[in-house]
Amino acid sequence: MPVFLEAPSYSRGPDGQGWNRLNLSAHFDIRHQCGLRPTTYATLFDSMTGRQGWGNYLRCPQRGPGHCPTCPVQRAHLDREGVDWPAHTPLLLVRVRPLPPTPGAVFADPAAGRSTLHLRSWRGGDVDVDADWQSVRNTPHLRLGRAYFDDEGQAFWLVRHNPSAASAIVRSRQFASHTRHALYGGAAGKRLALLTCHGGCAHEDWHLQQLAADLADNELAPAPAAAPEIPARLPAVPGIEFAVEDGRTVLSRAASRDFSSSTMHASWDVPFGEAAVTALLAHAVRLTA
Repeated sequence: MPVFLEAPSYSRGPDGQGWNRLNLSAHFDIRHQCGLRPTTYATLFDSMTGRQGWGNYLRCPQRGPGHCPTCPVQRAHLDREGVDWPAHTPLLLVRVRPLPPTPGAVFADPAAGRSTLHLRSWRGGDVDVDADWQSVRNTPHLRLGRAYFDDEGQAFWLVRHNPSAASAIVRSRQFASHTRHALYGGAAGKRLALLTCHGGCAHEDWHLQQLAADLADNELAPAPAAAPEIPARLPAVPGIEFAVEDGRTVLSRAASRDFSSSTMHASWDVPFGEAAVTALLAHAVRLTA
């Protein structure tokens, strides 16, 4: 995984191959950068998947190669000094808040980054957890959902892979017209949900294990006084719609490159409160991340 990102070299002179005043790259910060210090959604994705390349990362704090093993940024990465993720929720919405420009400059000082992050619940409520690009990058078991823009600016989904998913049990049975999945938090646990897929299954087994683990985390939650509202769709989660029919939750997914169109009906054996809705929406984000 690239960590030290060396600043690009360039030639000078009248040969037409060097940078000149018509190339904006000549006027930006061109110091060495650190592949563990992203500043945008794109570089966060690249950094989390080992695809770093110079550009839109913060400066290398050592300002030279050979110091990565002793660098505090590297130590924070290895020690997983990430976001203090809220308990019992697999899904958060991240709002990107641009920093004001440095006085007399067009952009914020690259040494300070260009934006901060504000974590919210999927409904938009504040979760009172500090985060920045680097801490999100260092948090284990995270997957990036898609980014989008609205009236508040840029936002993207963060979904946490449940570390208990490996022990979750999914018992599936194929019928002539549909497939049925029974979800359990473990071999000795009671059933958490019964899913019925019509028109094929638009998910993999690990998706259902994650959903089962998220439901198991909130199995003992008290029953809500009234059923929570479910959105018809989520921003930047394409091709998926939600509904409630005859007391069952319905997830409809349009055909994609990997799956045919399908409809999943969910009957819940756990209290269907806010935690269960969040688990279902996290499942949808994982399907399209």
